[in-house]
Amino acid sequence: MKIKTLFYLLMLLLPVSASSQFAPLEDHTHEIAEMESHRYQNYKPAEATRTGGDIDMVYTRFYWEIDPAIWFIRGEVSHYFKALVPGVSSINLELNATMTIDSILYGGELLSHSYYSDFQFSILLPNSLEQGVLDSVQIFYHGVPEQGNGFGSFGQAEHEGVPIVWTLSEPYGAKDWWPGKNDLNDKIDSIDVIVKSPAAYRAASHGLLVSEFVEGDYRISHWRHRYPIVSYLVAVAVTNYAVFTQYAIVDGDSMPIVNYVYPEDSAQAVSHSENTAQIIHIFDSLFGNYPFAAEKYGHAQFSQGGGMEHQTMSFMQGFGHDLRAHELAHSWFGNKITLATWHDIFLNEGFATYATGLTFEQMYDGYYWNIWKHNTRMAATDGPAGSVYVEDTTDISRIFSGRLSYHKGAYLLHMLRWRMGDAAFFDAVRNYVSDPMLAYRFATLNDLIAHLETAADTTLGEFFADWYYGEGYPIFGIEVEQMQTDGKIHITINQEQTHPSVKYFEMLVPITIYGQGSEQTYLCDNSFSGQEYIFDAPGFTLDSAHFDNDQWLLARLDTIILGVDDKQTRAISVHPNPASTHIAFFIPDQHINKVRIYSYSGILVFENKTELINEKMEININKFSKGLYILRAETESGNFQGKFVKQ
Repeated sequence: MKIKTLFYLLMLLLPVSASSQFAPLEDHTHEIAEMESHRYQNYKPAEATRTGGDIDMVYTRFYWEIDPAIWFIRGEVSHYFKALVPGVSSINLELNATMTIDSILYGGELLSHSYYSDFQFSILLPNSLEQGVLDSVQIFYHGVPEQGNGFGSFGQAEHEGVPIVWTLSEPYGAKDWWPGKNDLNDKIDSIDVIVKSPAAYRAASHGLLVSEFVEGDYRISHWRHRYPIVSYLVAVAVTNYAVFTQYAIVDGDSMPIVNYVYPEDSAQAVSHSENTAQIIHIFDSLFGNYPFAAEKYGHAQFSQGGGMEHQTMSFMQGFGHDLRAHELAHSWFGNKITLATWHDIFLNEGFATYATGLTFEQMYDGYYWNIWKHNTRMAATDGPAGSVYVEDTTDISRIFSGRLSYHKGAYLLHMLRWRMGDAAFFDAVRNYVSDPMLAYRFATLNDLIAHLETAADTTLGEFFADWYYGEGYPIFGIEVEQMQTDGKIHITINQEQTHPSVKYFEMLVPITIYGQGSEQTYLCDNSFSGQEYIFDAPGFTLDSAHFDNDQWLLARLDTIILGVDDKQTRAISVHPNPASTHIAFFIPDQHINKVRIYSYSGILVFENKTELINEKMEININKFSKGLYILRAETESGNFQGKFVKQ
């Protein structure tokens, strides 16, 4: 329901000219996250112990026989590796025990294997391996990949009555359909993917298609990929694809964008994806050159909602702008540099979501940029709790939380940009992406923070404590007042936190005032609730004020009102303050005629006529909503005003 509501709202916000074509801003972020969050719901915590830690994968040759009409795979996987330590006498790998290992060859010799869990098996070698020496094994296997709960890593469907098979292994699913390592500390340096399928079908995969030919009733496709790749990104899709190629200029050279699409959708795919090259150019300028420029980028259509950033060939349900931008951005964030732990999924999804927003900043004359920020901020603040950091990596739905890992993660980056400035922020990101110790390897959050702190010449420990590990967000109540005596602007900022894990969100708060056709923005360095600021007269009479016009802050505004500076109005104290059930005030030697209480947005919430003289007045506020309120008392000699917070 939330997805539909957001979609209809966006349709109302789109310009009329967009009605005759696809809408550039169709927010699929929830759909992407929802798809990924349904994976492997049967994942067991015991599976956190990974295999193959004593070998380094150097090269893998995949040979698969796949008929998309049949839920079945037959394969031969040849691993070339080096022992990381001396004396390795067995190799431990992963393949779901529901599959059948037919044989294992080592130098032409048959080896035995044994399972020691539902998915982990050990290959006993005839002799111990020498450290650092290249060696290999060939594993022949077949079976029906386990579907699991929800959907698994091996998918099958139909489009226009034609079958399709695709694979999708993030985060833990490679073991369901091919034998190997399934970790976040070793990438295969290079792979070849060879697929034999009925001649009517084509196979889409990584890198460059070096050969494709029909032999009898079968088509054999050979894809070659010469970049390091993590196991969860290895993928193949097989159906009756139509193929078209577009081109992008990367570092002065032409690079193909190869698209494998359903024939019935090919015309629409060509039209909708025509600006992919422009998006690549934007990311090149922001993050550095496309990381796999020696080969290609591409899309392969599949029948699952959202998309998946399979290296050099993203799998896509459709070709909307935000889906293409999101999956393409993973080429830098997730594929070139891969998260070292699922605790830090933000390094993949937060960056890809924010990169999508940056395309709206630079394309379509920037029209959708403010809409994207609004929608992303509202999505991130749609609940009072939750951190960007993933505490429990056995909870797949939490890893791929749209609100936290995607939307809140993206806004964390947006606030960092605001705090650091564009030059330092983008320098830091480019340095992170190009760091030779991280490029085509794995990174932790601390690796990113180190580059951010260096570029900005600052420390960011408190920022990440609040916004990455902490939960919730701030809600502001703001009062803006112009003094009649000297025209100066007085601003008071009150803040509440939606979750007790963060004591206070210290931040720079922008307030813009307007009057007589002019405007002025003030930056308030806010560190405690009730903090007051005095700014020089702006040279015009205040008539309105706005909070965070450019939407830099992951926050919500409760109220903003213009205060009263009237020589006839005097201040009074309201106590207790903050209060939960009752407030009281006392005005000596005054005949109080009427008391009104206004919410901070100016709505009258309480009114009472009275005849009090020299008596304390108590008011029950038990039913008031939380927030800041203004109390005004009318007397025969003038008006009195005080403020209080209902907690």
